[in-house]
Amino acid sequence: MNVEKKRLLFTCTQNAVRSVIAEALFSQLACAADYTVSSCGVIEGAADGYAIAVMKEAGIDISLHQLQTFEQLAASDFDLIISFSAEAQEQAVNWAAGNTGTLFWEVAPPLIDERSRDQTLESYRRLRDDIAARLRAQFGPFAQKT
Repeated sequence: MNVEKKRLLFTCTQNAVRSVIAEALFSQLACAADYTVSSCGVIEGAADGYAIAVMKEAGIDISLHQLQTFEQLAASDFDLIISFSAEAQEQAVNWAAGNTGTLFWEVAPPLIDERSRDQTLESYRRLRDDIAARLRAQFGPFAQKT
């Protein structure tokens, strides 16, 4: 029996931190095999070294993530869009196809402390852990590592 996968899109302002982290964390969920997952931004940002570092701490490599914007995708290709910024949510609601659902998970961007790398990393860790908790609450547990 061929069951069609659900199609999920994570969005944020630049597709550099929140949506990238969410996409990568989602791949670790027990239900991930039932989904096709992508991420995009309102505008194209640049790879974020802090996001790469905190995900590497979690054993996930996001260094090769291909940044993309809404314009590079088709709304009809998704069943659900989860946005992490007000700008992304507004874009998602206006862009979504008729049967595409939208959710807004307000997750503040990380705080950059130019005087303290440790404080900046801690802000990114809190963001990562907040997204992980929201994913668990919405979609179920992370798969057991073997």
